[in-house]
Amino acid sequence: MPRVILIVGLVVLALYALIECAMTDSEKMPAKLPKPMWIMIILLTATIALGPLAWIVLLRIERHKEGEKSPTPLDLAREIGIQKPAVEESHQPLGPDDDPEYLARIERELMRQKLQEQRDQQKAAERRQRASEQSKTEDSDADAQGPESQDSNTPNPQAEPESDRPADSETDSQSNADTDSDN
Repeated sequence: MPRVILIVGLVVLALYALIECAMTDSEKMPAKLPKPMWIMIILLTATIALGPLAWIVLLRIERHKEGEKSPTPLDLAREIGIQKPAVEESHQPLGPDDDPEYLARIERELMRQKLQEQRDQQKAAERRQRASEQSKTEDSDADAQGPESQDSNTPNPQAEPESDRPADSETDSQSNADTDSDN
C-alpha cells in the first residue's frame, strides 16, 4: 500500500509540474532555461521527484522576486478546464453584504430609524415641557387665589355630609306643628 501511495504522489507531482510548466510564458521560465528543456527535466526525473520539485521551488522563487502570486493547483486546474470555478465570474455580488445597493438601502433605513427616534424624543420633550408649564401655571393660579378659595367640587374633609347632620330645633318644631294642625 505505501508503494502505491508513493507512486500516485510522484505521478500527481509530475503532472502538476508539467501543467504549470506548459502554462508558464517562455520569458518567465526559471533559471533561464527554455520551456522544452524544463519539460524534459520534469519527465526524466519524475521517478525520483527531483525535476518536478526543482521546477516548483525555482518557479516560486522567481515569482516571489518579481512580486507575482504563485498559482495554486486549483488555479491551474481551473485554467486548463479540469475543474470549473466554484462561482461563475460575474460582476454580481456574492452575498447581500457585498451588494452596494443593499448596503445603501440598509444605511438609508438606519438613518430613517434614527431620525424617527430623534423626532419621537423631541416630541416627548415638548410634551414634558408643556406639562411642566401647565403645572406651573396651575400652581401659580392656586397661589394667587389663596388657600381660602378652593374648587366648589372639592369636598371639605371637615364638613359633614348633609344626611348625617342633626336637624335644627326650629325645623323640628315646625314640622311638629304642621303635623299637629293636620290632626
